[in-house]
Amino acid sequence: MLEIITGTVAKKADLIAMQEMGFKSLDLMETASSKVAIYINRHYTYERDARILVLAGVGNNGADAVAAARMLLETGYDPVVYIIGKLEKASWEFLYQMVYYQKLLGRSVIYREGDDIPDSDICIDGIFGIGLHRSIEGIYKTFIDEVNRHKHGVTIAIDAPSGINTDTGELMGCGIKADVTITFGRNKTGLTEREGADYSGTVYVEDIGIPDEAYIRASITD
Repeated sequence: MLEIITGTVAKKADLIAMQEMGFKSLDLMETASSKVAIYINRHYTYERDARILVLAGVGNNGADAVAAARMLLETGYDPVVYIIGKLEKASWEFLYQMVYYQKLLGRSVIYREGDDIPDSDICIDGIFGIGLHRSIEGIYKTFIDEVNRHKHGVTIAIDAPSGINTDTGELMGCGIKADVTITFGRNKTGLTEREGADYSGTVYVEDIGIPDEAYIRASITD
């Protein structure tokens, strides 16, 4: 059984793999996103007309979400990506994934305060991921509250439900409650404790190729 680690250790392991072991962020992202797309294809095979809502922050969790949306588009679904955050602060991986997605004529909306978020059959949560350590405020809280006002058949979180501190399990003011969380490499402490245990639903741990050595080194330096 794989050990449970904090989100902080997981992020350090990612950096070690990329900065010191030669792994490329886009390659890891492609593998991670494919796990989400495969899960949906496997469990909702005959529901190509499902209303799929993809929630994307402008960091790398959002980039994972957009990549998953592109993969779903390529397999016959018609997702719509709702982007929350300022594009001028976006990671280059997020911008890369958006260009790729839009080349396939994927649908996307930049959320503005007051916009209505639709109901969905499948909601994919890629707002914050494992790096959240501050209380959610401002337009992000408005966005999450608006999402939570609507009905979603199943909610799938990428790596962690948005709003959960993956070191402690604390709910950082508000969050997206998932039915399924697909997390990468190792399970996270915050998905098993406090509010995180309730918000994560069923947790699936997927290998994306980061070596054990990266996790060992990250744990030692934590």
